[in-house]
This record gives sequence, structure tokens and C-alpha cells, in this order.
Amino acid sequence: MHPLKPYHISFKGLSMGHHSYDFEIDHEFFECFEASELHEGKVHVHLDFEKQERLLVLDFGFDGEVEVVCDRCAYEYLQPISGKQTVYVKFGEEAEEEGPDDVVFIPADASEVDVSQIIYDYINILLPLHRVHPDDAEGNPGCNSEMLHLLDELKPPAEIDPRWNALKGLLDKDN
Repeated sequence: MHPLKPYHISFKGLSMGHHSYDFEIDHEFFECFEASELHEGKVHVHLDFEKQERLLVLDFGFDGEVEVVCDRCAYEYLQPISGKQTVYVKFGEEAEEEGPDDVVFIPADASEVDVSQIIYDYINILLPLHRVHPDDAEGNPGCNSEMLHLLDELKPPAEIDPRWNALKGLLDKDN
């Protein structure tokens, strides 16, 4: 069985109304997406699937953590994520104009909806833009101190604009 098959929800035989699904996202899920920067993690996804006559309403709830690379020290750490998102699935041809990001179109004769890409995309959206290790209990950065020291040593010296050097010379004359 394909690893993403559990994320294909068949709605053809479902009654109108609300249906609940729970997914446990882990490394097997992330491996299915090429060029993914996410490889490890444990995220619980709760899906409230509402079937209406001409529309499917998917209410997702995310809670867990994924392993990301720290922007400061380049070491991996577990980043907590949580959030909610609603996606509307409409039947028919795709809209001619680009619509909102929370609307997905599927063919009118479709009998199932694949939520794997939606889940993957929203996990990525929940990640912060600036990713750094959280501080420890004393308020110190949780980054790898050896790597930070090495990065400081390898940092090229900052070049000072020559115009500022001339001003600095004026300050030195006054002292």
C-alpha cells in the first residue's frame, strides 16, 4: 500500500454531515515529498470533515513538533507547531481566476479527496520564518555553543566605509 493512501478520504458513500479523522504524521509521511526540508517529527492532525451537498469543509487541527535546522547554529532541533486551518473543497472545473488559498477544486465525478498535500503545506506554513533553538531555563540560547564560536571565528571582519573613518579621525582629534 502506498504510504499516502490513508490520506485519501472517500466521500462517495459518506452521509451528509460531520465525520472525524485523526492522522499521526511522522518521518514516513515527510519522506513522500521530494525536496522536503522536513524529515522527522510527530504531528497529530485532527480533521473534522463536513460533507455538504455541493461542498466539502475540512477543518484541520495540528499539534506536535517537527525537526528543523536552526538558522543561528545550523544544528537540528524540535520546533513545536500547533494551529487550525479550514479548507473548502468545491466540485467542478478550477476557477478561471486565482481564488483564495483555502479553496481547492476537484472534478465533479471525484469520489475521494487527497488531504496529504494540504496537510504537508499547512505544517510548513505553521513553521516560523526565523528558526532558532529555544532558550534554556536560565534564558541562555539553546544553540550549539561550539558551532557559534566557530562561526564567530570564521566571520570576515566588517569593512568600515571610508567616509566613517574620516569622521572617526575627527573624534580622535577632539580627545
